[in-house]
Amino acid sequence: MADRAALLIAVETFFEAGPPVTYAAADAAELARALPAAGYNPDKCVLLAGHRTTKAAIESHLTRLPKLIGKTDSLLVLVATRGFSHRGRGYLACADTILPDLPGTAVSVADLVAALHKTRCQNIAVLLDVDPLSVSGELVPSGLDEEELKTVFDNSPACVGLLAAEPGTRSFESAQLRHGIWRHHLIEAFTGKTRAGVNTDGTLTAAGLHAFLADAVPRTVRRAYETPQDQTPLLFGEGNAGTAVADLGALLGPGGDVLDPTRMKRVVFRAESVGRVKDLAGFRKTHSVPDRANDWARKYVNRIAGGDIKTDLDNTFDAVREQFGYKRKDLDVSAERDGLGFIRTPDFEYTVTVTVNPDDPTEVVWRREVGRLTDPGFVRSEGFTAVFGSMFDKLVFEFAVPVDVAEFVDRIEDDPPEGVKVSVASGSDAAEVKLAGFAGRVTVTRDAVEIEGRTGATAGLLDQFLTFLRKFSGVGEPKALPPAT
Repeated sequence: MADRAALLIAVETFFEAGPPVTYAAADAAELARALPAAGYNPDKCVLLAGHRTTKAAIESHLTRLPKLIGKTDSLLVLVATRGFSHRGRGYLACADTILPDLPGTAVSVADLVAALHKTRCQNIAVLLDVDPLSVSGELVPSGLDEEELKTVFDNSPACVGLLAAEPGTRSFESAQLRHGIWRHHLIEAFTGKTRAGVNTDGTLTAAGLHAFLADAVPRTVRRAYETPQDQTPLLFGEGNAGTAVADLGALLGPGGDVLDPTRMKRVVFRAESVGRVKDLAGFRKTHSVPDRANDWARKYVNRIAGGDIKTDLDNTFDAVREQFGYKRKDLDVSAERDGLGFIRTPDFEYTVTVTVNPDDPTEVVWRREVGRLTDPGFVRSEGFTAVFGSMFDKLVFEFAVPVDVAEFVDRIEDDPPEGVKVSVASGSDAAEVKLAGFAGRVTVTRDAVEIEGRTGATAGLLDQFLTFLRKFSGVGEPKALPPAT
């Protein structure tokens, strides 16, 4: 296992430079506690918070960092603060940064990265959660300088940079979560609460971490604020994005062979049903039923389906709590305004959507899915059967890399596995695979394999899925089956 070190800097309060960075110190401390289980040497994890976040204290630790961490394979650096730009250079505010001399009393990004290079560590991940610092007057800072960040990290032989939000935009916090939202998901990743972005060997790379954050953060921000808000995490220095930032094999346990993030985008169990627009709880006699599936119809259905989605979530929430014994704080529930609702648990995510039927706008299509499974064997549990056992008739495996369907068919026909027959559409954009002993359908497209069986046979769908993977182990793996050109 790699020898990993970390430097965590949380500048939560300032003497005069700006308002506090809410939850910064607590989040950094929680991440520091999590790092040893993620493969970090506890003797080489340094946390700076509170009175240790002055410019002198931070620069002292940066100067002494090579001695503090010694020879190490990997270095993780987190900085949570406010930032600004001056004459094309980005600066990180310290607790004692003063308004009359902002650049002179702050730490520049360039100096930070230069100090990290002096550790001679070959793999350095720099995580920046930096809210903009804006003041009136002659100097009006507005976050870090994006062009400088691109230059600094693209030219670095060792550093990859992850930014919580686009420079000059806000990094949001959640009073409900009691965390900065980006930092909350960062902690989720390092504590093994998600497999997203994790390789089969349990390592989490900077690229995998960023992919998870880029997906999770915007959704959580939308749920946390009634007024629509956007937050877009960024990655700089793609050449070093393969740097491993955590070893999570011990935390995650078995399951990575099936839920292989290098091979899949996601795996979901799915059920779809059709209902009438008139039957939605929000429909009134004075309303007009849509006569075409246009933007107005979609927005209308989203609006009047809100009550039905909430009822579905309430019923599922009660069943999930009863069957799995989750505490309230273990569950994240949201009925969003765009026809989507979900329940996120430690073991899976349940989503429900209602959309106008494109083939008949007087109808709606209900789609229910369970995905983000931490363990594929979970679907065989009594609790899962009690809550979802009679619901699903499809399992969808979305590829991380599009596959060449024609090449897939050619491989089968050149060396057909026992008990397998395949047919292909004339345009080679979809293939249907028949497996001996399975009455359902297996369809392969460029983007996914869909296994459809009888309703309620969830475990059977999983068995067929595993059979498919064993027989066609290369599907979705870039080395075995390149993407179509």
